[in-house]
Amino acid sequence: MPRPTNEISVDQQGRFRATGIRLAVLPALAVVFLTVQTVFLEHGSDLGLGFVLAECLLLVVMVWTVWTEQEPSRPWITSRVRAELFRREMFLVLTAVGPYLGRTDEEAGRVRDARLSLLAAAGPAELDGFTRLADRDTDGAESHWQDEVWRRATNANPNAGAGTRSDTTERMRTYFDYRIRRQALFFELAAEKCERTESILSRVAKGAILAAVVVALAYGALLFSGRDGDEPSVATAVIALLAAGLPPLCNTVLAVQNLLAAQRLAASYRETRQELLGHENTLRKLLAETGAEPEPTGLELAVCFRALAIRVESTLTEELRRWRIIVAKPEFEAGL
Repeated sequence: MPRPTNEISVDQQGRFRATGIRLAVLPALAVVFLTVQTVFLEHGSDLGLGFVLAECLLLVVMVWTVWTEQEPSRPWITSRVRAELFRREMFLVLTAVGPYLGRTDEEAGRVRDARLSLLAAAGPAELDGFTRLADRDTDGAESHWQDEVWRRATNANPNAGAGTRSDTTERMRTYFDYRIRRQALFFELAAEKCERTESILSRVAKGAILAAVVVALAYGALLFSGRDGDEPSVATAVIALLAAGLPPLCNTVLAVQNLLAAQRLAASYRETRQELLGHENTLRKLLAETGAEPEPTGLELAVCFRALAIRVESTLTEELRRWRIIVAKPEFEAGL
């Protein structure tokens, strides 16, 4: 499948986060430049003027980026949603559900090629339509794929596209290993990574706050004990720099924490993994029944498997919806 013509080969997640982190750091750097110019340099000196110009440049870059980067998360969201829908389409074909329900392998191949072509060229609005687990009629009415599985179970040739009973069993095993178990492992690893990131950022933020309090008290004590007319010592100047720089550093860490949204993503991943484990147990029992007495008929096996596959895809679609809500940003946040 060719790459969509309107999409460039870019790490959209990395680009979005790198820009957001840069915007979180710029205000802290601007405050540091201003503090260095005020505390260490003589007023009116060339070097002092250079620090002031550097501060202005940082603020201009920050404001310009915020103004020009509208809906900065959209390319990342579009990229991941399209990738997830491509992956889902492969498993819809495997399980013969949704647009492939009741079709022969030849018919399913034609439908698959047409849908993949539309998906490759789809924009954000069209992708929203693809995420729905339902078919829309010309009159606007929707038929949910789950309902269609049970409704067509009593129709003629209900096993079309699913093959023999042994073929359905092989599809079940493939879906079990490659869709459910691997997705559950992915969400487990992603949740652990998000939790580690959140823990590190929280410790850094708390450390910066405590350090800022200690430095502020030390600076106040130095000012209180200083003698009138004395030039500030180097130690006093350094403490003044730390007192001015630590609060913006804490603000930077909090901004990065909000940008990554690791805690909310971890909660979503954990919830999705828990639901997948429930589906895994259900499919495991269904596979065990294939060797039990009496064995389920081919129709019963196919219908139960298809209904379960719809539930799994619904769980993964819901996770994608939550993820979009968490990461979507109308514009980057920046403050002083």
